[in-house]
Amino acid sequence: MNVLEIVLLSLLLVFPFLDILFEQNRSKNKVLEYLKTSLMLWVVTAFLIYLFSIGALSVNAPSYVSTSVVQNIIAGLVCLALVSYTAFSAVSISKNSEIKSQVLSAFESNGDSLNEMLPTTRKEYLIFVMLVSVSAGICEELIFRWYLFSFLEIQTNWIAASVISSLLFGAWHLYLGWSHVAKSAAVGFILCLIYLYFESILLVIFLHIFMDIHAGTLAYAARKPTSHALIQS
Repeated sequence: MNVLEIVLLSLLLVFPFLDILFEQNRSKNKVLEYLKTSLMLWVVTAFLIYLFSIGALSVNAPSYVSTSVVQNIIAGLVCLALVSYTAFSAVSISKNSEIKSQVLSAFESNGDSLNEMLPTTRKEYLIFVMLVSVSAGICEELIFRWYLFSFLEIQTNWIAASVISSLLFGAWHLYLGWSHVAKSAAVGFILCLIYLYFESILLVIFLHIFMDIHAGTLAYAARKPTSHALIQS
């Protein structure tokens, strides 16, 4: 194993603790926090891509798109359904005060850290969607579903690799609380199975991005005082 790859693996292990350290010095400016979070993700990912480009990693390139036409059709339908569901949910929340109240209660029960991270204003929402969601989707899928899973699969087997990579993925969300560690680990495991079945890193990146967009959209829509939740600033 290359020394640089050991450095990368060490960075993946200590990242949750660095995240907690940064969390303790969190700014009240949500946009600044979005920028900081995205920058941290891209620094690790840029290092990962650099090491792969110079042949310092012990893994092959990820599978981008399935070779099966049927699987690609299914993947497309799943993505379309997710986008449609997000749009439908946002409209339903903005037009129904009872649903809005239920969604707000659900977010509040998830803990302060998550609530503080999700967007409230139009500016926050746009940056959350275009920067945070995209950065998390691309970076975390390349790190966990491609690199770490592939590396662990070489050392063990696909089951152990799926579990261990998903657990570390969950640990990267420790700053949100232990309940989110468990939820994120479960989501990571499901995404790992999807990646294995469809053999498409692009699909899991898209799914990850839209899961984050979905959460941000629901939070923004629920916090808007009018029925024009996604239009007004």
